[in-house]
Formats: sequence, C-alpha cells, structure tokens
Amino acid sequence: MELNDETTWPTAVVEYLGQHYDLLLAWEMLPEQGAQARDIVQALRMAAEYDQALTGLRPILNSATLHGYHCTRLTDAEIAHVTAEGMQLPNRAMLCRRINVLERNGLIEPALAEQLKQKNQADELNRASMIWFCFYPPHLAGEYGIESLLRLWGGEALYNSHDRDALIGPILRRIGTPCLIEADVPIASFPPHTFLEKHLYRQFLISRGLKTSEPVHHENRATQPIPAQNIRRIIRYPEPDFIALTRCDTWREPPDSQ
Repeated sequence: MELNDETTWPTAVVEYLGQHYDLLLAWEMLPEQGAQARDIVQALRMAAEYDQALTGLRPILNSATLHGYHCTRLTDAEIAHVTAEGMQLPNRAMLCRRINVLERNGLIEPALAEQLKQKNQADELNRASMIWFCFYPPHLAGEYGIESLLRLWGGEALYNSHDRDALIGPILRRIGTPCLIEADVPIASFPPHTFLEKHLYRQFLISRGLKTSEPVHHENRATQPIPAQNIRRIIRYPEPDFIALTRCDTWREPPDSQ
C-alpha cells in the first residue's frame, strides 16, 4: 500500500477508518476548539475511545506492506546480495562481515579494516536490528536529510565515527554506488507503537477535506529481515529514477562526488 494513495489500501483498513471517522475527525479538531473543549470527564472518555480506535487499527494493518525507500551506498556485490537474499538486520557482526569483504576485494587496507571494525556505532540500541525506510519520495527529506546516507559507504552507524576524518572520510566516499532500495515493507515488522496509525488516518481525513498542517510523511524501522521477494528494485545513481526520486540534480554537489 502507498501511504498517500487510498486506492492502494486494503478494503478492511478503509472500512475501519470509515467506522471511526467522526471520532478521529473530532480528535483532530480538538486543538481548534480551545476554551470550548469538553469537560474533563468527556475529554477522558474521548481519549480512551481514540486510543482504542488506534489500537484496533494496527492488527488490520499488519497483514499489509508499505511501499518505501531505503537510502544507502552499496558495492556491486552487496547489490547482488540484497537482490538475491533480501535485507538482513544490521548489527556490528554484519558490518564486520561487510568490511571483511571489502578487505578481501582489495578495496581497503587491513589496517583500515581493523579500525573500521573497532570504531563504529553498529551495536548501539538505537541502531542495531533496525532497517530504516522513508515511505515517501526521498527528496521530501531534503538534501541534508539523505545526502550522507548516499555519499558514504557503511551507513550512519559507521560514517558517524569517521566522516570528518581527513583520511577515512574520502575513502568511504569512494566505495560503492549511491542506491535507493525500493521495497514493500511488511507492516508487521514495525515496532508496536509508531506514528503510522496517526499518519494513515490523517491522510484519510485530508482526502475528505480536513485542513491540517500536521505531518503525514512517514518514516519507520523494520525490526525483521526484508525478504528478497519484497525488494522491488535497487535504483542506482545516476539512473533517471534515482535523480527524480532524490532530486540530487539540485544539490550543491552530486551524491557520488569525491
């Protein structure tokens, strides 16, 4: 399903949102009511009903997938691996295996390989076993939102420790090709509590006339591997679709600049 295209949503999702339309609309309108807001008892009752409605939406969504993009930089061998095997959950062990492959292929020296394996953030709790996706065209994140993911090999867990290094930073920029992994991500792989339900129902209300500045662009993390059959394609720079999706032709410098 496409988050901003209701025609791609499962019928059960649309029906569920329709059943709760009045409640969800009233909740979105609360900030505008100000002093006219309901008394405390009514407000608590409404909050409980709202929470229950969102809780009931997630099991319906769990049978669906969400179309998204993962911004990264990959070698040809890694592109072939993702195409054949899908995406595995990242951690330090996985990063070390990738670094070992670079060393065996002569792309980096042994001393540098050891340094990269020793200094990284791949096992930190906010990174390990999570694959991040944006569920909108990546250019909406802006150049500063995605450029480093595309310019430096190894992902944020590696380049955060080395991108400012005068020696290592340029080496990471020379490895691989900027890529967008386009995938159908199982919603069941998301953590149990995210903003997906809220972004989804807001899109539902917007299509029915709600005027709001609240965001509906969704990002989320898969906590389960993405099977190969869920990989739609891997789009490489400078393919036309890569440029159209990132709008990197408007950046101050190309994503593959050294």
